[in-house]
Amino acid sequence: MNQQTANIRTYRDSDKDSCMEIFRTNVPKYFTLEEVDEFERFLTKLGDPEATDNPPYYVLELENKPIGCGGIGEKKGIDGVDSITFVWGMVRRNYHKKGFGEQLLRFRLKEIDRLFPGRKVILDTTQFSYSFFEKYGFRTVKITENSYGEGMHRYDMVLDGSKS
Repeated sequence: MNQQTANIRTYRDSDKDSCMEIFRTNVPKYFTLEEVDEFERFLTKLGDPEATDNPPYYVLELENKPIGCGGIGEKKGIDGVDSITFVWGMVRRNYHKKGFGEQLLRFRLKEIDRLFPGRKVILDTTQFSYSFFEKYGFRTVKITENSYGEGMHRYDMVLDGSKS
């Protein structure tokens, strides 16, 4: 497969419409319709210069066109430990299975090592995406059926080898 390399940069407020479009390409399989408004509120807050608690968030571009986005943030794990997690990560649906999700994942893991060295890395995802994360060392520690909505099961995962 001839894999292209995308550019990854910090999110800008002008990216909001593109990120919303990327999100909508992943509904209803990877995100629920109810999450559209939640994601839009998240992006609106990212663009608020008064907000001081926004997590690092990034845009994946191919030929200067946003095709993905995702961030990292702090979160308590199901074990109560302060951990680092992925925040609203996605790739435009027609770019799935072309290596772009891997590029975004690896970039975010490097950012976690840089910004939060030694911290435990966790995430939650659905039955449709957990196997992607398994390929990069994440292990499922809990499954909650219908957690995100009917037919959308939550997989809580931890990165093996991250600080426990």
